Amino acid sequence: MKHDLNYYKHPQQNFTKEMVNDTLKYQKKYGFEIGENNLAVDNESDAFRHTYMQAYLSLNFGNSIAKFLGNQHEKSGLQTNGQYSQSSNMDLWNNQQGREIANEIRREYLNFNKLSEQQQKDIIAGKVVQRMREGKLITGLEDPREFQEQKLQLPFTPTRGVGGVDNNGKPLGFAADIDINQLANMLGIQLPEVQSKQDSGLFGYTNPLTGSNHIYTREEVGSMTSDEFAKHEKEIDAQTKYFNGSMPTNGDLQREALTNGGVVYVNSYTRSDGTEVRGYYRSRPRF
Repeated sequence: MKHDLNYYKHPQQNFTKEMVNDTLKYQKKYGFEIGENNLAVDNESDAFRHTYMQAYLSLNFGNSIAKFLGNQHEKSGLQTNGQYSQSSNMDLWNNQQGREIANEIRREYLNFNKLSEQQQKDIIAGKVVQRMREGKLITGLEDPREFQEQKLQLPFTPTRGVGGVDNNGKPLGFAADIDINQLANMLGIQLPEVQSKQDSGLFGYTNPLTGSNHIYTREEVGSMTSDEFAKHEKEIDAQTKYFNGSMPTNGDLQREALTNGGVVYVNSYTRSDGTEVRGYYRSRPRF
């Protein structure tokens, strides 16, 4: 995509308006249902817009951030705007389809970020309409399918420079650092209140035994081989004692990272000697 994060920091650039205008443009091209007075609610136009927008966000900022923002938007709609649960189910289903489309594009277009913005949008829109015509999108509240929560794709899969990737999309192995609050504000999404960051206990953490800022999660430890666990067992035990016998989950640290808290996620990468390093969470410096 041509937009970097600065695009979303300028009020004169209205992302929501851009997505609505794109929906109207592609409706004229493909002829899907738009609704009376261009009202895109609980119909094919609504399905297109959610799917298209999630694919767009995923290709700019990664699947995890796109899903986080999409979920928060639906929670806000249910809690404060009186949105029907069927509408939320429809939106969550189509949001997932958008992230799947982003994954397809990453696989099929290795030089996607070198295309013009219009070419990129045309590719996304074409794939959304294809899924709509194949019946993979929910286009009305009468559809009986129910969205089943899926795990977020980790690590983040950002594009051009956000989070550290080269021109071919290969992670460079340093942490993504995106102002999720600023991005959410520009998208009109209300994020939940979070604990004061300096009170989270994660800023400036270093392992008491090794001094490493790597923070192990339950899922990370659970996926280790016997040899890997034996290698890191003392370090893991030292971390567990530091946190009074508890160990965070991926979800715990993901929420902390997405709200600019005490941790960041480091993408997987390959060292110069060919060693593969898995993605992991690390603490942010206190100052």
